[in-house]
Amino acid sequence: MDHYRAMSEPKSTPANAVRNRRESLKVTLKPFASVHHVGFSYVVYWPSLDPGRPRNSRRFRTKKAAEKFVIDKEVEIANRGREAAALHDSVAKDAAWAVKALKPYNASLRDVVADYIRRRQAAEKSSLIDEAIDEFIDMKKAAGKSARYIGDLRYKLRQFADDHGGLLLSEITPMTLDQWLEGLGVSPVTRNGFRRVLTVFFEWGGKRGYCDREQNPARATEIATETAKRVPIFTAGELRVTLDTAPAELVPVIALGAFAGLRPEEIRRLDWKAVDLLRKRIDIDAGVSKTAAHRYVPISETLFQWLQPYAKSAGKVAPLNLYRRLWNFHLILAEPDEKKGRPAVIWKHNALRHSFASYALAKEEDAARVALWLGHASPSMTFKHYRERVTPEAATEWFAVLPMKKKVKGKKIVKTEVAA
Repeated sequence: MDHYRAMSEPKSTPANAVRNRRESLKVTLKPFASVHHVGFSYVVYWPSLDPGRPRNSRRFRTKKAAEKFVIDKEVEIANRGREAAALHDSVAKDAAWAVKALKPYNASLRDVVADYIRRRQAAEKSSLIDEAIDEFIDMKKAAGKSARYIGDLRYKLRQFADDHGGLLLSEITPMTLDQWLEGLGVSPVTRNGFRRVLTVFFEWGGKRGYCDREQNPARATEIATETAKRVPIFTAGELRVTLDTAPAELVPVIALGAFAGLRPEEIRRLDWKAVDLLRKRIDIDAGVSKTAAHRYVPISETLFQWLQPYAKSAGKVAPLNLYRRLWNFHLILAEPDEKKGRPAVIWKHNALRHSFASYALAKEEDAARVALWLGHASPSMTFKHYRERVTPEAATEWFAVLPMKKKVKGKKIVKTEVAA
């Protein structure tokens, strides 16, 4: 311990405590000696401007300089006291009431005023949610984000704006967001999807100065517990019925989903130029992929058999109005055809891609490779969202679903036997 501390801190007694309390309210000059600060002989202590904070101190080489500093500080503190004494009686009463009201919360009047000023300044720089959403979407477009991603942002944020569009970003609290998310009445997975979009939106708002950057209200909301559900997939038998029933224009679309795991939107954008039957690979360009990342997907022998009769040198793989045509086909597929002995197949959302992921994992036993084909950043996403447990035997059956004899644009296609 430094010598000067030993001199200035006498043994603690009730009398010393009272004396120290009195000294803490005024400017005091004390001798100073320390091996760490050679050449300084005096130290001056004075009360902090912030109540409850430790006293300030400053060291001096000469007593004359220290005494002059003491006088300056005493004048400054005296002026501060006069300023407080000149407060109107009503203001003093308000301050006394505020201090008393804040006591149970262990908060000072200064803390409350500082918080109010911070929020008021934030509100002055903030933006209406309606206007901020437009600016946010424009920024994402300029950054080259995919149309699918932009559409998802717009859909979720517009739903939020329907209820809170007239408020400022700085006015939104975690409680506001929690109540709104709860009121959506959606599944935990969907709720967490809305929460992620709000988190990105308010993160952007904080960088713009529209709300508190350090306290993103969306991050403080509850994350819904997602209950694991079985991933919907088709059986090999259901796929056989689907492909044999499909009109010619939809056969490549269904085959690419079932045997390559392409997303419907990727198939809709795909051009035959990217389907290399010679090298047996599909080039998924960044402009086609949902994640704006380039990848190659191999063409298995089964997929080759389904694509070869329909392949072109160029042009869109999918027909115009793809989703409307698929919807109409799903309705037909859902009704059994008793004359042809065809059973009904109920369509499952995104099940072709889910099926490919599940059967490919069972066949390949290489999660990293399958994740790469699917365009996933990591195998964990493949396991969590796209994979249903299937047997290797079921996987063999899936990839053994080959074309039967059927007409394509007036020509007959002869089934080619391929070893599974």
